[in-house]
Amino acid sequence: MDILIAEDEIYLAQSISNSLSEHIKNAEITMVTTINDAVSLDKNFRIVILSSVLEGDIYEIINKYKDATIILLVPYINHDTVTAPLNAGVDTYILKPFMIEELLRKINYHLEYKRLKRENQTYKSYVNMLFENYSLPDIDFENIEFPLFIKSSNSKLIELCAFEIAKHFNKPISFYNLKKEELNVIKKDSNILFLNNFKTLKSSSIAKLFDIISKKRAIIAIDEDSNFEHPNILHLPTQVEEVAQNTILSIEEYIKHIIKTYEKDYPDTELAKKLGISRKSLWEKRKKYGLNRKK
Repeated sequence: MDILIAEDEIYLAQSISNSLSEHIKNAEITMVTTINDAVSLDKNFRIVILSSVLEGDIYEIINKYKDATIILLVPYINHDTVTAPLNAGVDTYILKPFMIEELLRKINYHLEYKRLKRENQTYKSYVNMLFENYSLPDIDFENIEFPLFIKSSNSKLIELCAFEIAKHFNKPISFYNLKKEELNVIKKDSNILFLNNFKTLKSSSIAKLFDIISKKRAIIAIDEDSNFEHPNILHLPTQVEEVAQNTILSIEEYIKHIIKTYEKDYPDTELAKKLGISRKSLWEKRKKYGLNRKK
């Protein structure tokens, strides 16, 4: 991990360097005493420890290493030493004199924060990709009553609706497979709940589940052919995954598209029949296209 220490107090910089080398695995530390030396470096640093009182314009360093975790060392707190640098992109500050443990805590905290931020962006991008070909009808989210049962032959539509409900209420959402999860685990969860495989529950477990979620924001997925009745059932129509406009598919591409789009709506026997092929041929095409049926 590449670390830059820009500090003109040599003994302090050396002390910080020694401590970071001891506590951070594979730390590669560069020490400079001037702004010019810092900005002339051709390196991408993960961490920049920057003295706020270096002679010159510290914003040159802040701007150059804006993608790094920047920790400002300040002798006192005012607008110029703290507020303005934070507004310019500095992640945090620490007041001199300080204990090295406090500096390490700030480094670890902000590195983990940025890791989680990148991970969250990755998941958001993936979720957006999953649902890019699906859209919901107009739903009055404000007047939704819980527990809410969502019925559709397309599980992606149900999942998209659950995400949109969580977004509307600005709450995290927890996903549970009722076939596997213990109900006591769900009981302790204060997030919005998304519950799948409701059909696998026995009558006694359903009664217990209803007792648990009676005062929770719970969303339960149910199949299109379910005979379950409840006053709070939202029925979502099935949608076909769109194919790019002005595109003519080959027979093989068409079959692959149909399998991907409808595999959650029909069992293999019926899907093969609709395609005019045998179930064995459907299995062979799944193998060819790498479309193993999800259990």
